[in-house]
Amino acid sequence: MRQTDEELLRDFLSGNDDAFDLIASRYLGLISTAAKKYRGMAADLDDSDMIQEGMVALLSACRTYDGDKGMSFKNYLMICVENRYRSMMRSILRQRAVPSRNMISLEDEPQAAFDPTETSLSELVETKEYINSLHRILKNSLSNLEYKVAILHLSGYTYKEIAQRLNISLKSVDNAQTRIRQKLSR
Repeated sequence: MRQTDEELLRDFLSGNDDAFDLIASRYLGLISTAAKKYRGMAADLDDSDMIQEGMVALLSACRTYDGDKGMSFKNYLMICVENRYRSMMRSILRQRAVPSRNMISLEDEPQAAFDPTETSLSELVETKEYINSLHRILKNSLSNLEYKVAILHLSGYTYKEIAQRLNISLKSVDNAQTRIRQKLSR
């Protein structure tokens, strides 16, 4: 017998993680459909980023849903998902509004790490080749957002600092780091 959304939510809030998996599988299609409306609006976000943000909205909806307010969980979830996607787009548009003279290119940052007064020429060339090779591997293996997160992480930034620099949530940084580890372990 199929459980209702309310029964699954009750089980989830009682600590049953399997209940969340059932809710997620039930609504993944709707989240995916909602994500498609925003496809192409932000070059930094691919489909998997959008789905993950939708899943974060699902988790939030599961924790905050109140059936006594007269709204179905499905409708409440879709409002949460849409709000999350709109918030992301506003954040990205704000980021684009920053004058280019105030931005630092991640591709140029490795150049700043080289100080010829501290390193021999052969060490400098070898290190530069290694870093360029690392950048190529990362660029070819990761999405644009994952690449930026990886570069900032390798540069010593904390998750919080990365989130602030890229104007994304801490959860997005954590999700990107998880995907980076998975992709690079292959």
